[in-house]
Amino acid sequence: MFLEEADQQVRLYLLQGYGAYAKRRIPRALDYFHRALEYAGRQRLQQEVALVCRDLAYVYAQEGAGDKALALLDRGLAIQGSGPVVRMGLLANKAGVLVRMGLYKAALELLEEGSRLFRSTYSDSAQAPAAVTVSYEGFVRMARDLRRVVDFLEMGIPAERLQVDIKREEPPWLG
Repeated sequence: MFLEEADQQVRLYLLQGYGAYAKRRIPRALDYFHRALEYAGRQRLQQEVALVCRDLAYVYAQEGAGDKALALLDRGLAIQGSGPVVRMGLLANKAGVLVRMGLYKAALELLEEGSRLFRSTYSDSAQAPAAVTVSYEGFVRMARDLRRVVDFLEMGIPAERLQVDIKREEPPWLG
């Protein structure tokens, strides 16, 4: 019972953070996400820590704080057993940050890891939740585009001559 109550408290902070972010109340959203992260950490709810890291990192990345986003993403990815949906989100968010930093090959490797995770988890994509299937399709599209960028770079085309604009998918909680 205690863990269920703790999990509910984390979810409550997250819901408040999602709502504040959707209304573009960034300081308030960050406060709620940090409360969720701190609480989940104190309660040793590792899956929830990974979930909060994924979502808080998304906010930081969108607000231009890539260094903070990367630290959270690495923390979330270090948690074993976070579940395929959360792990795919962590990988996608980290790939997005790396793309903004011009680290295309590293981003591509993360997307390929996410695609492998999807295929190994859902042998039949019809078994996957719709949101996960949409995320996977985004992985595939982004990986295809990044593969072209990496190919150009490997042919010797200078990175500054390439214009890379990756379309981002909004997370389900933002809708």
